[in-house]
Parts: sequence; C-alpha cells; structure tokens
Amino acid sequence: MACFDAITDWVFVKARDLSIMKANRAAASIFGRIPQQLIGHTCQELFQTDEMPADEAVVLQTFQTGQPQSVDVDTMPVPGEFHVATYPLRDESGHVVAVVEYVRDVTEQKAMQRQLLQSARLAAVGELAAGVAHNFGNILMGVGGSLEVMLLMAEKEGFSPRIVERMQMMHRELMRGDNIVKRLLSFARGSAPSTRPVSPSEVMEGVVTLCQAHPLSKGAKVTWCVDEGTPDILADPSQLREVLMNLVLNALQATSKGGSVWLNARAEECDPDLERAQKPPQGASRLVVGSSTFRGRGVSLTVADTGCGIPEEDMPRIFMPFFSRRLGGTQGTGLGLCVSLNMVDVMGGRICIESTVGQGTTFTIRLPAAA
Repeated sequence: MACFDAITDWVFVKARDLSIMKANRAAASIFGRIPQQLIGHTCQELFQTDEMPADEAVVLQTFQTGQPQSVDVDTMPVPGEFHVATYPLRDESGHVVAVVEYVRDVTEQKAMQRQLLQSARLAAVGELAAGVAHNFGNILMGVGGSLEVMLLMAEKEGFSPRIVERMQMMHRELMRGDNIVKRLLSFARGSAPSTRPVSPSEVMEGVVTLCQAHPLSKGAKVTWCVDEGTPDILADPSQLREVLMNLVLNALQATSKGGSVWLNARAEECDPDLERAQKPPQGASRLVVGSSTFRGRGVSLTVADTGCGIPEEDMPRIFMPFFSRRLGGTQGTGLGLCVSLNMVDVMGGRICIESTVGQGTTFTIRLPAAA
C-alpha cells in the first residue's frame, strides 16, 4: 500500500459499475478526502456533476473491449489537460472484473509542446520574412529614389507648398519603412543595436505626431512632455521610436473615446532592487521585466493611459509571444510587447508596468542616460 500511495499521479481501481474499489492518496487529494472515503463511490458522485467525467468513459471502454486504453482529455471537472490510461484486471476465467485507471496531469507538457510547435512555425515564417524583407527593401529604395526626383521637379516647377510638404512626408514615411525592413533583417541576423545619445524630445515628438494621425487616436487625446533637466538617452533611436510607438498604439487600443494617453520623460536615479521591491498602489498590479541590472543615472520614459487596465492574472503573460487581449473582439499578433521588451533588453533597460482594471495602465521604460 505504501508503494501505491508513493505514486504522485492519480491511481484508481474501479468496478464494473464504476465505483472505486481502491485509490491512492494523490487521487483522494483532488476530492479533499482520504482514500478510504472514496471506496464505493463513483467519480461522478464525488465531483457532483450531472455528466459522466471523461475519464470514466475511458474506463467503460476498457470494460467493453477488454483492452487497455490511452487517451488525452481536457474536459475533466478539474481544470487542466490529463492523460488517462486504463488496464483490465481479469479473473481466472479471463473475464474483466475491474479496471486500473492511471491519470496524469500533462497541462504543462502540452503547453510546452504547443510552444515548441509555435516556435518552429515562427522560425519558418522568420526565414520567409527575411527573404521578403530583402526584396521589399529593394522596392522601397526604388520608390524612394523616384520620389526624390519628383521632389526636385516639384521644387523647380513651383508646385504648391502643400503638395511639396505631402511629398516630403511620404518620403519620410518611406524611409521609416526602409528602416523597419533593415531592423527586421538585423534582428534575423542577430546584430547588436546601434546606440548613441538620443534626445527624448525628438523621439517623443515624432512618435506622437505619427500616432495622432493614426485612426486609433480618433476621439482620444495624445500628449507628451519632457521634464526640465532630462538628459539624452543612450539608445538606438530607431528601436526606441518603435518601442514607444508600440506602447502608444496599445494604449490607444485600450482607451475608449474621450480618454487620453500621455508620454513623459524625466531624469531618475535607477536602482533595480528598489524597482522590484516597490509595492503597487492599492487595487493595482505591478510587474518589472528585463534582464538589465544597470543602476545610477538614467531616464524614465512613461506611456500612461486612462484605458481598461490589465487584469492581475494576465499581467505575467503580456510579454509572452502571441498573447493578446484586444478590445472589440479584434485579435492582435501578440508580438508587439514581446519585440519591445527584446529591444529594451538589448539597449540595457527595463520595463515596469502598473495597472488598475477600469482606470488605466502605465508603462515605464528605464534606460541609461548618455554620458
């Protein structure tokens, strides 16, 4: 019996009427009882359900066929995914008189398998995207060259200033698209970011200008400010701009009409130990992510909104690839925050999130200040 109870998975011996003849401690623990209290009862009675539990259907199949069964089920009365294996016990004449049922929780194993499969798919998509990005970059450069020639012709022939301004904006956005393609190729090759002193005002102004023109900003107010005395940031300007763009667009997605999103930059003495030990306000949840341990003179870049907030149970998962909780039934790729964290990580920074459901969310990026 000691060997029986030493098994950490659930083990039952069930009669033809599905009543339990024997069970180990692990099996009894799911009902909050001891093994002796399970004898004579069925799992359906113990779970107090109207429908037969999925594992008992497997036991019945073994009684009917006389053969062992092995099935994965995810519709048990307890949450999770389980592997159910059943084995017939026969009397001297060969008749099945009981069934041994072995149940193992495989929730984590299945999740890991799905993640590995998704990673394999992502790797294949990445290879394809790298090839597409290379060819797309060539197309963008061709269009950009033609646009530069058109700008020269427009200035010489005295086109309307509004037309020239629009063409210049098209050229800037084209160059931005080319930079995104180059970053994609750089990310695929694993090259390091090109860090240099970056003005927080310059980055924020550009991000807010583009976000204000985005359809998501309709009905929402987007503002920014940089505190006096804020130094330049040591960062890759292109990657920092993309991180802030992702955060602002996410904030707009979570903010209903009439809400607001604001950006702020300020000088700050950074200490990773204090950041992780700090408690959130009452009713809020808090998370600090990033592998950087830099401390001392830094800059905090904040993106805050008055949106729906992030439930506490979702907070640990928001940086996981493919995790998305968009409003209005739309589904995002779930890659924006994952990629943003990777960029902040390689630039030597950290991200802190504070959120209250129904009130809003604040993302704070802490990066080293330029010397």
